[in-house]
Amino acid sequence: MHFLTRILENVKKHINERSAQNFTELPPGAKKGLSKYLKQDEEIMFVVRNFRAMYKAPRWIDSNTFFNSWFILTNRRIIIAKNSPSFKRFRDISLETISEIDHEKESSDYRLTISSPGKVDMIEFLRESIAYCEGLEQKLNEAFEKARQSEFAHRTVDSVFCNECGSKVSVQSKFCSECGLKL
Repeated sequence: MHFLTRILENVKKHINERSAQNFTELPPGAKKGLSKYLKQDEEIMFVVRNFRAMYKAPRWIDSNTFFNSWFILTNRRIIIAKNSPSFKRFRDISLETISEIDHEKESSDYRLTISSPGKVDMIEFLRESIAYCEGLEQKLNEAFEKARQSEFAHRTVDSVFCNECGSKVSVQSKFCSECGLKL
C-alpha cells in the first residue's frame, strides 16, 4: 500500500509540475543564448513549447526527432531548440526556403507540417500548449510577408535555391555544391 501511495504522489507531483510550466517563455539561459544567436535585424515573433519536432531529411540517416522542444518564429526563420537551461539549436528553417505549411487542428492536437525543397519538418504541440498556439497561423503569414519584402529588397539575381537540399547556389552552376543535384 505504501508503494502505491508513493506512485500516486509522484504522479500528482508530475502533473503539478507540468501545469506550472510556462509554454511561451524560454528559460533565462536559453533566452540569453538565443539573443546571441539571432542576426542583427532578426526579431522574435512567436515562442511556444512543442511536444515533438521531426525532421525528415533527404537522407534517412540525417533525419531526427526531438521531444519537448521550443518552436521559435522570427521574421527570417523558424528555429527548433531543445528544451534546456541553455540555448541548443536543433533545426533552422529559413522562411525563404519554405514551399508549404500545412496546419492540422483538431480538438486535442495541433500539428504543423513544413515543406521545403527535399525536406519535411513536422511539429506537434502538447495538448497543454494548444491554447498558446492561437494566432500562430496569422503570425506565420506575417513572418512570410516580412521575409518576402526583405527578400525583394535584398534580392540577388546571381543565386537560386537547390530543389533537393535548399542550399543557395550560383545561377551559373550546373550542379548543387552541397548535394550534387543537376540544376
